[in-house]
Amino acid sequence: MFPTLCKKANVAHIVHDYGFSYQAEDEHIYQKAIEDKRIVVTINFKDFHKLVKPGQPGIIGIPSQLTNSEIDAILSRFISLNKVEDCIGKGIKI
Repeated sequence: MFPTLCKKANVAHIVHDYGFSYQAEDEHIYQKAIEDKRIVVTINFKDFHKLVKPGQPGIIGIPSQLTNSEIDAILSRFISLNKVEDCIGKGIKI
């Protein structure tokens, strides 16, 4: 789905890799991110941003109208320019 990003990062999809439903609660998704020490990428930045805790995984918000190719390019560039540590406990919109 995101070939360039998958070469640069350990990517997991909440539905395809974890078996969550598309209607999964934001709190459950963020809790899984905490358990697995993963950053959440979402189009639902407003709601997820409220869940971010200091010292816990951050949230990256992306626009909803992007194609998978655009998401792949934008996130690949973002992780090339930023350190994972800089995302901890933060909500970042790109």
